[in-house]
Amino acid sequence: MQHLFALLVLLHMKVGLLLKDCEWKVVLNDFDNLGGDQAVFFRQHPVTSVASVFQNLTDSAIDLNDKNSHYLSFPYYLKISLTCITQDAAKVIRNAHLTGLRPIVTITFEAPVNTEHQKPEQLQIEMKGAPYRLQGIRLLEEVCRMCWYTPMPMTKRSVVMEVLVESNGLGLEVNNKRFFMNINGYMKETETGLQSSLGEKVGIDSCWIGSLNCPLDKFSSSIFDAIATESVLFLRQNQLVYYFTGNYSVLSLRVPGSGLWTRVLNNICVSQLNPVHFPHNGSEYVIALGGGVQEGEFFLGTIRDGVVQFPESHARGRKTVCEHLKISCTILWAVYITEKEMIVLLVEGKKKSNESDYYIMAYDQGRAVVLDRYKCFSHFSFADTEKEFVMLLGLEEYTDSPLIPRGLSYNPFSTIFYIWGNVILQSYDLVNYIHLSDFPQQSPIRYFILSYAGEFVCVTDSEELVYIPDGQREGKLIKRNFPLHYILSYRHLIVHQYHWLHFQDAQYIRFFHPCSFSVMRLEDLPAPQRFTRMEHYCTEPPAVMDRTGFHNNVSLAVYQGLIFQLLWLHADYSRPYADPVHDPTWRWWKNRKQYAEYFFYVASNGNSSGGVYVNMESYMKIYDLQPNNQLPSKIYLDKNNVYSFSVFLTIRSTEESKNSLDFVWLTIVLAHPKFVDSHLHRHYLIGRGSVLYTVTISDTGQYPKQELSGTNLLKSSMTLKVINAATNCYHYTASGPKLQGYAMVPIFIGCPPGKRLAFDITRTLKYTTKQNKRYFDCIHKNPELPCFFFNDVFYPFFLIQDMVTGDSGPFMGSYMLRIIGGGPYSESRIRVYSPSEILDYNTANGSTPLSLIWMRANRTKSPLTDPEGFNIFSGTDCGIKWVCEQNSPCYDVVPIDLTAPDYFFLVEVSNRAVDKSTYCDYALEFVIHIHGLRLSPSRAIAFMKISMAVLTSIVFLYVLHQVLGPMMWAGFTRLIQRFEEALAVRTESNITFSSQSLGSSHHTPPL
Repeated sequence: MQHLFALLVLLHMKVGLLLKDCEWKVVLNDFDNLGGDQAVFFRQHPVTSVASVFQNLTDSAIDLNDKNSHYLSFPYYLKISLTCITQDAAKVIRNAHLTGLRPIVTITFEAPVNTEHQKPEQLQIEMKGAPYRLQGIRLLEEVCRMCWYTPMPMTKRSVVMEVLVESNGLGLEVNNKRFFMNINGYMKETETGLQSSLGEKVGIDSCWIGSLNCPLDKFSSSIFDAIATESVLFLRQNQLVYYFTGNYSVLSLRVPGSGLWTRVLNNICVSQLNPVHFPHNGSEYVIALGGGVQEGEFFLGTIRDGVVQFPESHARGRKTVCEHLKISCTILWAVYITEKEMIVLLVEGKKKSNESDYYIMAYDQGRAVVLDRYKCFSHFSFADTEKEFVMLLGLEEYTDSPLIPRGLSYNPFSTIFYIWGNVILQSYDLVNYIHLSDFPQQSPIRYFILSYAGEFVCVTDSEELVYIPDGQREGKLIKRNFPLHYILSYRHLIVHQYHWLHFQDAQYIRFFHPCSFSVMRLEDLPAPQRFTRMEHYCTEPPAVMDRTGFHNNVSLAVYQGLIFQLLWLHADYSRPYADPVHDPTWRWWKNRKQYAEYFFYVASNGNSSGGVYVNMESYMKIYDLQPNNQLPSKIYLDKNNVYSFSVFLTIRSTEESKNSLDFVWLTIVLAHPKFVDSHLHRHYLIGRGSVLYTVTISDTGQYPKQELSGTNLLKSSMTLKVINAATNCYHYTASGPKLQGYAMVPIFIGCPPGKRLAFDITRTLKYTTKQNKRYFDCIHKNPELPCFFFNDVFYPFFLIQDMVTGDSGPFMGSYMLRIIGGGPYSESRIRVYSPSEILDYNTANGSTPLSLIWMRANRTKSPLTDPEGFNIFSGTDCGIKWVCEQNSPCYDVVPIDLTAPDYFFLVEVSNRAVDKSTYCDYALEFVIHIHGLRLSPSRAIAFMKISMAVLTSIVFLYVLHQVLGPMMWAGFTRLIQRFEEALAVRTESNITFSSQSLGSSHHTPPL
């Protein structure tokens, strides 16, 4: 029988090689080395030389004078080709290209750990491959060697990208390829080329190793544990722990990259490092278990923005776990359950008889206390039974073989806790356990890996793999080097019944189907983006004027710049003022959109500048992705949100199976029934031999937290099961058999990522103008920051913008508005107020009287306030009157010119604790410009006195000019005339005197 099993597997593998001879091959190329060797992903700064390429695109949609233009380049390309086993890859690529094949690359960016610097988001960009002719010897063919290229984009604060390469559906059929691309922060460029910055080896403190405080059986230079976080790499060598911080300029690290390995936990004997798989509150964690004199102690290391901190032992000043148990013990494993801030410990209690008992202990991280033990296990293993699982109630049978628990695992989505070793135990509450009897106890587990998506895999000491769906009781033993779904499907051909069938003088084998249904379809699925929260951009390379359609270095550089500009606009879109059009690309093309037909006409004649044509419709954000009859990869639920779909199940004919509709049942298992509810409605379609289930998954509205978008979400899950279908039911596709009848979908409860509150400046201006019947703007207008007049009532309105679905509507919930900063004359002079000042300037409960900056415009009814006295507004009651009382900062602002003074206020809007319609804490800060401020009475009187004095002086001078002016002018005229007459007489006398003197000198004889 086993030979038949192997024969079937080998037969399929032979056929599979013929059908799937070629697959995608993806490597990284440097920006300036197209067609070159595979590059290492370590450069993180944009390439600025691309800007000169865009200078030549004068007759195109590119507007270099736009202040929002940032045409730079990423440092790498993705080079995409095909690799084949039996065929010539170069020839296959040429044929595939000529038959229309083009790769489509989708990059999904992993969200950063610390969300303080950037809001969490689910972001992916889809790029079509650009055909490129490689340099080399050319024969008679127009195409010799070619490949496809796309940019390799990056975003700030994301160092891991998931890459999906798929076909456009034309030409050669190629299976999808999915892999992760990591930025390597541990490489550096030297004069001799690339070099690892980790160093050749780790300096070992050999003098301390093997001391009395830390006994060591044998010395080894091997690395026993290695744990990688977002920016830091940890390793344990013997009992010493070192870390190395990578060089990541895309992350906001508070420390520079390491030059050497740094040792931590000095004078601590470390026996093991345990990872913590999920970050919490913007930090990552590593657990170090003590050995030697620190046996029974553990240390929780925190990594935040590259800074590594290991506090003192959790036992300092308190009892250790061993002291709590009052026995000699060792901690074998530790798991940090971040949602509960609880560390669960697997403790081995040693007895004098060299036998051990095992304990599950818990440490409350928040209260810093050791909790009572949850469970105690005997040192004997459990006896095998004919059942798939056994509830451990104290009545189970034991064997003489020892129990060997090696580690712990916890799945926060299903809330299942695992103890693994030579047994597998499951628990939902750390108290009651289930023993999986089918697990082979002869070879203990060496590695235990959770997928967090519905299954887990174990690797035993004998190099066997055990695959078990999460929450199931039955495991499947398989070998390592075989594809999972093929092995599980072929296994049924061996273990299930079959019989011989004679038909037309031929003999056949007919297998009985173990699956209770033949067809399973998911229908009526909603658009996925609303629930997956995945923002999706779709792009194409620019069109080239070359008649062959092949791109060159210039067109690919333009492709890089366009992708860079698109992602820059995406990152810059989170501004407080809402654009008139809710789309990040609106600002990009708003000045050139009207000339789109002209640019297309020029390109259709092959005259586009730079040899490329940029189609503005090829760079857009997609809001309506289709579900394709598949459950989403994850679901985000806000308060009272509902996700519904239908499941269609059809049974086989009676000749093929003995099943009936009464054997086909669908169940839904929820990890947190307090917060998530499900409803199943079963409909019989007897005439079609089918049942139709209508499934509704809804939030109960009981989740107690209200957080910022995408932060502190509750991890939960929904598991869809058809009874007895797990590992028994398959559907066959072009890429092989796929499991069906079992699916686990993670659910996140809380404020979904991609939602934000924005200041609706357009509606605010219209409504404020309408209500005040006027609008006075500033003398120097700023379209980005309109002004509002001090004496007018201010009516602010806000929008809830969904960055994923494109929805944008007025915010009708309750919110608080506070002035938290301000400054006169310009934004640069804004000062953030202290908490006491904020209370004084916004409420009547402050310690300083007469300090209000504003008050509600509607004073006819009692205002709604929170316990501190801050006003609570709603979408229909939002009028504000500016008052700037005597002790407020905007009181008595000195004008700097002949216009009234103005002031810039920093406004904070939040619905936290006052809006019960959502789990979202919509926190928004924006600047508002108020002009025409009033002067203080004293300064106004002073200005009035000065003005009156000036005016009086002017009037007095005017009257004086009108009354005495003619007389003074006549007197002045007479004075001038007299002066002229006197001057004339004097001149005449001088002339007469000169004439007489000349006559006398002429008649006088010489001596």
